[in-house]
Amino acid sequence: MANIGGRPGGAITAGCFLARFTRKYNWAHLDIAGTAWRSGKAKGATGRPVALLSQFLLNRAGFNGDE
Repeated sequence: MANIGGRPGGAITAGCFLARFTRKYNWAHLDIAGTAWRSGKAKGATGRPVALLSQFLLNRAGFNGDE
């Protein structure tokens, strides 16, 4: 068993790896690597996935912005 595969199958490999250890939990694998990093001269973290994950957590907590 490995937690990494080739580039074309990375998302499904990660999902299958997680599935082995999370059978009693509801979960989702979000493949955010493609938008999380810039390459080339301006390489580094983009912060792109942060807004999605933050909003998801706020929604799960029942925060609707009216408080």
